[in-house]
Amino acid sequence: MSQHKLSGKDFDVNVGDALVHVINCSLTIDDGRQVRMTNGVPDGFLDGPCTAKGELTVNHENFLIIQQEAQKAGSWKGIDPIDISMMGAVVSGEKNIESYGCLLKLSDVLSIDPEGAKADETKIPFEVTSSDFVKINGIPYLTAKEVENIV
Repeated sequence: MSQHKLSGKDFDVNVGDALVHVINCSLTIDDGRQVRMTNGVPDGFLDGPCTAKGELTVNHENFLIIQQEAQKAGSWKGIDPIDISMMGAVVSGEKNIESYGCLLKLSDVLSIDPEGAKADETKIPFEVTSSDFVKINGIPYLTAKEVENIV
């Protein structure tokens, strides 16, 4: 059996249909379920909102790949929400994270060092806007009941 363990080097990140090489990529789910308390004692739980957001950090060349979406849309803010998938695999297994309807934003569009020892990087935060939300290894995070009748 291979000793190779899953690491960031094993992941491919697709923004829409484009393969993008990232310096860093994150996705965080905020599950708003809360413990219900009765007289200071836990008494079940209450459902709450679920949100997900993440961030891509890319170098100049990969920024230009994503920029093609802005060119098609006519502006950065005009980019329609887009699916982002992060897929990693090794002999012992795989991790496939799919986030749907990601609303791309820009932050840290310029951070230069005049001494030239650091490559240009751009951060692209995003928020998940689709009721398809997030799938982890093909399994939806949200229940079917939560998303039924959402158009």
